[in-house]
Parts: sequence; structure tokens; C-alpha cells
Amino acid sequence: MKTKILLAFIVMSFLWGCTSTMKYTWTKVDYEGRKFNKILVVVMSATVQGRTIAENTMVDMFAKKGITATNSLTVFPPDENALELSEDEIQERILSGNYDGVLITKLIDASAREVREGGDSYYQPVTYRYRRSIRTGYMYMQEPEYYRQEESYVVESQLFDVAEEATRESVVWSGQSTLTDPSSFESAAETYSKTLVKTLLKSGKIVVN
Repeated sequence: MKTKILLAFIVMSFLWGCTSTMKYTWTKVDYEGRKFNKILVVVMSATVQGRTIAENTMVDMFAKKGITATNSLTVFPPDENALELSEDEIQERILSGNYDGVLITKLIDASAREVREGGDSYYQPVTYRYRRSIRTGYMYMQEPEYYRQEESYVVESQLFDVAEEATRESVVWSGQSTLTDPSSFESAAETYSKTLVKTLLKSGKIVVN
């Protein structure tokens, strides 16, 4: 668990998109889920604002279900270089905070492609006068065609069960979402966070009180 959590801190660029769907999920074989006493929520974000919004949204949603969770801002302060921390230091902070679960969200892939827009054709009604008569005809119209860059980001969230440390397979659940064309990262961060928590609770890997 120590090594995997340390590696998760290496990814320091995280971008939010306007849509998020928990498309792929994985659960450790034979892991039935349990009640966690205290979960540490960690979001790897390029901005403190994005990190704060996402982490606090998850914490609030867990609280509504009677689950104790805290954001990582006091455990891993924004002005601290997480890459300089050793595995033992990370482990010590988690254990000293009495966390028995850690939920980490990070960017794992980014891509861009050209998308064709416009170019549609249609007939537009046109009214014109012919001598004393008024007639209606149709004019063929075609919208201008252009290409734009569509950006996609694959985001992964992993749930670590600290009690599973002895097995060295402490990742007990993971889920991935594709975020397309980021615009407002504030609203997107909130949307993704809500989707993540709902998916996790529905899976039963975090048991509600």
C-alpha cells in the first residue's frame, strides 16, 4: 500500500471535464466491503481550488451517509512537495490520523483529436413575388464546415483498505471515467465527485452505517 500511494502522488496534473461517467470499475476478488471508520480523500489536482472542491464534495457526500471522511489538505499541505516524502512518512501520516481507508483520484491519460463540426445542409423556405402573386420556394443552404480539437482525460479513483496491508494488495476497488472537453473545472469536479461516491456506495465496498 505504501508504494502504491507514493506512486499516486507522482501524477500532479489533473483536469476536470464537463461530463463524467463511471464507465469501468474493478473490485478485488473476494473483497466483500466493510464499514470504514475514517477515510482520507486525496485528489491529485494542478490547482488547490480544484482539489479543495473535489475533496470537500466527497467528504460532504460521505457525511450524509454517516461515513467519516476528511480531505487531505492538512495531511498533505498544498505547499509541500509530495515527491520528497518517503514511503514511511506517507504511511506514518495515514496511520497517525487513524485512517483505515484512503481514496485517491488522479489523471492517468490525456488525448486530443480533431472533430468535424457543421457542414449540414437544409432547405430554407423563401417567399418572393411573381407579378401579382406571392409564391413560396425553397433555397438550398449549407452550413460552413470546420474542425475543432476535442480533449479527453481519463481519470482513475482507487480505494485503499489499510487493513489489507499485510496482503500487499490493498487496492480493493478502482473506477475510471472519461472527461471530455473541460470547461468549468469547478462544476465538473463536483459532478465527478458525486458520481464517484454514488458508484462506490452502490458497489457496497464502503458499507453505510
